[in-house]
Amino acid sequence: MSDLAVLCDVLNSGGIVSCYLSNSNGEPIDPFDSSSNVCREIKRNSNEREDVPVTLPSGKEVTLQKVVIQKSGYIVIKVSNEMDTCLSDPIPFHKVENLLLCAPKGTDIACKITDFNCSATINCQNNNYRSVQVHLDICQSIQSVTDTTIEVDERLCQPREQIIDKRCITPSIPSNCNHLDQHNQDMQPVIAEELSWGDCKKEDKICVHVPKVYDWVIRQSTITLRKSAEQVPFVCNICSLDLFVPAVIVCEGTISGTITCDDAPIEGAIINLSASPNIVSFSPNPTVSDAFGNFTSTITVPAGTDPTEVEIIASTMVDDKLLTVSLPTIAQCPVEPCELTLFGPDVIECNDVISGNVRCGDLFIPNVEVTLTANPAIVTFDPNPVFTDENGNYISAVNVPAGTPPTNVEITASATVDGDLLTTSINVIVSCERDCFLELNADAIISCEGIITGFLICDGIPVDGAIIEFSNFPSIGMFTPNPAITAADGTFSTTLTIPEGTPLLSTTITATTFIDGEIITTSIAVQVECPEVECPCKFRFGIEGGAAPTTVNITRNGVPSSLSGTINVTAIQCFTDAPMCNPAVDNFNVSFGDDNNTINFINGRRIEIECDGNTFASVRGIATATGNYLPDGIYEVTITLTIGAGNIGSWTVDATDMHGNTFSTSFTAPITPITFIGDCDERP
Repeated sequence: MSDLAVLCDVLNSGGIVSCYLSNSNGEPIDPFDSSSNVCREIKRNSNEREDVPVTLPSGKEVTLQKVVIQKSGYIVIKVSNEMDTCLSDPIPFHKVENLLLCAPKGTDIACKITDFNCSATINCQNNNYRSVQVHLDICQSIQSVTDTTIEVDERLCQPREQIIDKRCITPSIPSNCNHLDQHNQDMQPVIAEELSWGDCKKEDKICVHVPKVYDWVIRQSTITLRKSAEQVPFVCNICSLDLFVPAVIVCEGTISGTITCDDAPIEGAIINLSASPNIVSFSPNPTVSDAFGNFTSTITVPAGTDPTEVEIIASTMVDDKLLTVSLPTIAQCPVEPCELTLFGPDVIECNDVISGNVRCGDLFIPNVEVTLTANPAIVTFDPNPVFTDENGNYISAVNVPAGTPPTNVEITASATVDGDLLTTSINVIVSCERDCFLELNADAIISCEGIITGFLICDGIPVDGAIIEFSNFPSIGMFTPNPAITAADGTFSTTLTIPEGTPLLSTTITATTFIDGEIITTSIAVQVECPEVECPCKFRFGIEGGAAPTTVNITRNGVPSSLSGTINVTAIQCFTDAPMCNPAVDNFNVSFGDDNNTINFINGRRIEIECDGNTFASVRGIATATGNYLPDGIYEVTITLTIGAGNIGSWTVDATDMHGNTFSTSFTAPITPITFIGDCDERP
């Protein structure tokens, strides 16, 4: 934001405009102090005053002198609200006036300011400072004087002793003022028993130097100054307290912020944290800003807390001014210490996938063995058992034998965590009545690169020349070739290449082909990785105020719809305040709601991130959908932010699961002041 806009923002947020007399450095001075030199005589050329003959109303002709009075100095304009202050550079003023006084040779001009008023008006257009007008109203006492000596009678006396008042009479106000020259009986002064004036010597005569006034006038003068913004720049002392709060906090999370004044960090500021409603706790609280003005605190949500809208509030005092900022979040913490989830489609034809995760509080647990069973046991799972990846997610393929009529099957997942057995189940209608069979094979774990093979047969005969297209969910890496062509024996293969920096993740590989107009698909579940510790960039962003209006387009169980409401989006990736990246920082959240519906994507973990300069960032990863509108489950979520003029962000959020449920929106909204996008070696 430009300085011109900052001044107008302070003005528009309750700023009061005032002005005062200053020196050339902008330091306030007292206009009534004679040393301020605001008002003084200036003499021309010969240093002599010009004589001017004047005829009085009586007809008498006298000679007066022309006196030139100059008023000059500097004015500073101040704009201040309860938090921020802007001061102008010193504005010079100058005015010359001519007076006729009896001021013969040998007299001096004494000019004193008896009243000084200053007012200013600032002109803002489109929130940009354009010009200023200053009005000065000055009352001045101007005398022509010279020193003279007078003779007075005097007596030198010794001081009397201190009078001790022994009688006090409370005076009353007289009923009228017609006889002020008389003593009112109720107003008699207090009289001591006996007054002693001390010892006085005999009278004598002394000479005293005193000023002799030849002429004296009281004169009012007005000065109006009109200046452009370029002629009168302002310096604003802007203190800012900024806050970053995840859009959704599950059991525990980290909030952070910065405090600056004039873009300089404030070290040692005491930040008090609170919440409304007061259902969470902070540690530490208060927290203290470091040398770079940064502060952090851990927020804890009590176990058993249902999703609740909470306002997080931070406040501090700077230069006796209260700074406060607040952002909304959704706080929740399931009552179960650990939870096993299982998601799948309502109908499986021949082959599909199921997925889930293992979570303890806000932590997703990796490397947990999950066993899958079916009742009736007419389907198989691959792999089985399956292990959770680094984000606590697992995926397994469900294979239905050929010739299976539609059958209701209960699929159960079970796992043991910290000695406790966790189980969960879903019901699915399975069938497989087609004549073609498509099979896929791959290693259980693909590290950086792996070969995917398979074959296609119809009615027991290999299919030659069929086009096989590949995809995976979430989308990780690239297939080469894609599509592949089946050989004479019905076999095919492709290579999946995983990008560097990919942690251990679960993904579903799907092969699709068309036979006689019929879609044939099959899927397998694998885990992929290609480790690299470095981050390509870092960022932290959010929506100013924690909410923006938007319309989202949704596909739910194959049915498209749209909802209008408010959205909050936050992401923090590889971020640290130091000139480095921290790969351990990995979180994004999305919360959307209207009057009746909620859709949240929580505990997002990245697959990949991208930055372009300091104005573009994107994250693509996996998050868990919660709420009452979209089916719960694991979704691939992509968030992009492009920062434009005025710190207005262009946002997109797209999410999809492996069963065709989707969420998509794009909107514009201001970014939080704490937003940062940059390279690893940059500091916010």
